[in-house]
Amino acid sequence: MLPFGIYFHWPFCRSKCPYCDFVSITAKNIDIRAWTDAYLSVLERYAARTADKAVSSVFFGGGTPSLMPAETVAGLLSAVRRLWKTDEDAEVSLEANPGTLNAEKMNAFRKAGVNRLSLGIQSLNDADLRFLGRLHDSETALNALQTARNVFPEVSADFIYALPHQTFKDWENELRRILDLKLDHLSLYQLTLEEGTFFYKKGIEPPEENLCADMFELTDRMTYAAGIPRYEVSNHARSGHECRHNLLYWQGGEWLGIGPAAHGRFFENGKYLATAGGKDPARWMKTRETAEEVLSTKEIAEELILTGLRTEKGVLRERFKEIVGADIEEFLYADTLEDYCSDGLMISDKKGLRATARGLLILNSLCSSLVK
Repeated sequence: MLPFGIYFHWPFCRSKCPYCDFVSITAKNIDIRAWTDAYLSVLERYAARTADKAVSSVFFGGGTPSLMPAETVAGLLSAVRRLWKTDEDAEVSLEANPGTLNAEKMNAFRKAGVNRLSLGIQSLNDADLRFLGRLHDSETALNALQTARNVFPEVSADFIYALPHQTFKDWENELRRILDLKLDHLSLYQLTLEEGTFFYKKGIEPPEENLCADMFELTDRMTYAAGIPRYEVSNHARSGHECRHNLLYWQGGEWLGIGPAAHGRFFENGKYLATAGGKDPARWMKTRETAEEVLSTKEIAEELILTGLRTEKGVLRERFKEIVGADIEEFLYADTLEDYCSDGLMISDKKGLRATARGLLILNSLCSSLVK
């Protein structure tokens, strides 16, 4: 049986970060009861269609889920346990901004059932935090991190690098400080300038491509040496501390997406469904509108290849065949694959297909010419 998870999207933030292209809005007066009822009604609707599945992970993302009342989180988790068989050790993650938490609220989330906190720190440099539009400073972030480690069994932190003004040495020094924190999980993202964001509209430009590649390789080397190697392009963990819910997305699991703009994937009566909640939060809350599409075998294969190649283990042959019913090679150009393997960009063996560290640097371009 494929692992099965549930993702809740909480779209509210205190302010909109200039690099963020997720569906999120600022709002002062949130009708918590109405939003809770909306989530619960969609859960009930899907439970009737997925009763044969067992929940292995739940993820509260956003937006800023740490702005949610702990009582809402507890109610939603109670509903999940009531509607589905749920693993005793199910991973329950919640994304949080350091400035929205204190010890009391962390303990309330823990009591509600959250066992993994993901802190969006983004930088240990106060000037960079201001540039990124964050409302906290480094001291606030580090204090929140210390408190979180005393409350939750698993704690992760997010950081952004390859900022427009950042030098190789800047990132090396900051990464050393980050690794000195001795966390078991880190998400280390290069800044991307997505269309529609404030940074994009202002014409902000990233560092030149070669510097970004050098920073990526440095990150790979330093995290590996520190015992927290990469298991996905931007995610690093000590063995046994990988985010199980995110692995669902990358390794062909099933999940429900609950909330505005939340995406889901699951099998129903032999068909693989892709779902997406409506993008307008206010409209979604009132209508619970969710679009559904049946994916073709080719579309399923493409998704599995594109997401699987982001991970250190790559696309696993047995899992791929279980889901698609065919071998990976049927969806790839054989000559191109042979060239990439010969050039040291990819590895194809009995376990599956995976990109090397060099291949990850140009993964999008490799996939565009590799997949039929």
